[in-house]
Amino acid sequence: MGTCLAVAREDRVLVLTDRATRRLAGIVADEARTLAPDTVVEVLPDVAAGYPAARRAVEAALDAHRPTVTVFAAADPEDLLAWDPSFWALLARDGVRHAHMPALDDACLGIGMAVDYTEVAGFTLGVRDLLTGCASVHVTSATGTDLTLTCDPARPWTPFTGLYRCGGQGGRLPQGEVFCSPRSAEGVLAASVLGYPLNSRHGLLTEPVLIEVAAGEAVEVRHPDTALASEVYRLLAEAPGGLRLGELALGTNRALTGLTGNLLFDENVPGVHIAFGHPFPQYTGADWESPVHLDLVLERPSVRVDGHTVLDSGRYASADPPLFLSPRLHGRKRH
Repeated sequence: MGTCLAVAREDRVLVLTDRATRRLAGIVADEARTLAPDTVVEVLPDVAAGYPAARRAVEAALDAHRPTVTVFAAADPEDLLAWDPSFWALLARDGVRHAHMPALDDACLGIGMAVDYTEVAGFTLGVRDLLTGCASVHVTSATGTDLTLTCDPARPWTPFTGLYRCGGQGGRLPQGEVFCSPRSAEGVLAASVLGYPLNSRHGLLTEPVLIEVAAGEAVEVRHPDTALASEVYRLLAEAPGGLRLGELALGTNRALTGLTGNLLFDENVPGVHIAFGHPFPQYTGADWESPVHLDLVLERPSVRVDGHTVLDSGRYASADPPLFLSPRLHGRKRH
């Protein structure tokens, strides 16, 4: 709390939770109280049972307590609150610093938060600098991934560091990733973890979902469970732009060493996640949008960027991103 959200004695901290997550939210609140005694916990209606009631309860709690720092630690299987612009507008209205922790579990609160986020931030920014200006990313894995992504050197790579220290800043915790929106992609990806709204029902897959990609779009989904394959394809195909590959991301939180099946945790594990649908144009410079965004996490991938190894079976090739750089790459413009 002190590092990621810069909580201090004068802050008013509001922890939003539900009955299922109350125990873990209590640990968060206890930690906050050591820094800011004016910390309260509000138990919300179950989001899965009815989003409108939970959303009204969130607003009522914000209005009642007027916090400077908020933490959402509750189940939200479809990630509805994160995609609700009116929620973020409320936080911006009061300049609130916010940690979003849907599906908080013991791994997320344990190893996911017992890390020096100053170090995570520094490493993430280094990986951002390394990837900036690249043209081609080749991703492979022992589970079946063989995917070449064409990047636009003019499009930015955006770092998410887990540090939300200024009023109006907020995002997920645990955290640590850098991402862009590629121009196109060709090949196959093997996803061991599916994103929202499928994540809570499927967790860590025994057999990966294989997605064939051509000209930057998903053209076929395969899995031994044909019903699951159909569900994934239908989710993407029924939304405008849903079949289009919108995001390529590298996890940069090196304290997280393996997938758990919980997307909140797994997106940040050193490796790769790829999303079809919405490309977050405000961050990536993409010129299109979609109402769907399905993250897909790959297990222990290897990554070569413009021919240079960055990840080898889920491990970074160097502890210090600048050491990856060849003399040719050192000539790139860096942020």
